[in-house]
Amino acid sequence: MTELPITALKREERLSDRAAKALEKLIVDGVLKSGSRLPPERELAAMFGVSRTVIREAVQNLAARGLLDVHPGEGTVVTGPSTDLVSESLQLLLRSRGTGIAIDHLHEVRRVLEVEIARLAAERGTDEDIADLEAIVEQLEAERGLEASAKLDVEFHRALAVAAHNPLFIILLDSIGGLLLAIRRMSFDHPETAAKARYHHRNIFEQVKSRDPDAARRAMDSHLDESEDTMRVVLRDSGGTDLLFAGSD
Repeated sequence: MTELPITALKREERLSDRAAKALEKLIVDGVLKSGSRLPPERELAAMFGVSRTVIREAVQNLAARGLLDVHPGEGTVVTGPSTDLVSESLQLLLRSRGTGIAIDHLHEVRRVLEVEIARLAAERGTDEDIADLEAIVEQLEAERGLEASAKLDVEFHRALAVAAHNPLFIILLDSIGGLLLAIRRMSFDHPETAAKARYHHRNIFEQVKSRDPDAARRAMDSHLDESEDTMRVVLRDSGGTDLLFAGSD
C-alpha cells in the first residue's frame, strides 16, 4: 500500500460545542454580564437555530467550567470567569503533570512577582489601599490563631497586589493562592514564625505607606529571605518533604 502524506480528517465540531463557544464569547465580551440571567432555553434555541437539547448541552458545558450557575426551576445566572477556577485548574495541573513541584519553585515565583508588587504598591497605592493594608497588618498583629494568621498573611500579600493596580498581578497571585496558604500553615506551626511575620509585614507596610518604592522592594526581599529560611528549618525539624505536589508521569 502506497503511503501518502495525508493526516486523518477531523470531525466537525458538535453543534453544542459551537453554541458553547458562542455563549462563552458573549460572556467574555461582556454582552452577557456577570450576575445577569441567561435567556430561557427555548429563546436561546430559537436565536441559535438549534434544538433545546443542543442549548442544554452547551449550558452544561459552561456550567462545568464555572461560567454559568444553573438553578433548576429558577433559571441560569452568568457568573463569568473566576480566579478561583484558575487556582483550581493550576493545582489540578500540578497534581497530574511533571515530577514534582517543590517549595523552592514557589519561592522563585514569589521573588519574581512579589518584590515588584511591593515596589509598585508604594508608587501607586491609593489612600484606600493603604488603609486596607493597615487594617490587615493590625489584625495580623492581634491574631494568635494559626489558621487565621495564615489566611491574614495571604490576604496581606493579595492586598499589596491590589495596591499595585495591575489586574494581572491579582490573577497570578490568586492562581497560586492555595499553595501560598499551604506553606503558611506549615510555617506558622513553627515557634517564632508568627512574630517574624508580624515584623516583616509591618515593615513592608510602613515602606509602602511612606511611598518609598525602593525601600518597599527591599523590605519584601528581606521578608522572602526570612520565609525561605523558615521553611528550611521547618522541613529539617519535621523531616517532611519539600514537594508541594508529588505529581505523576
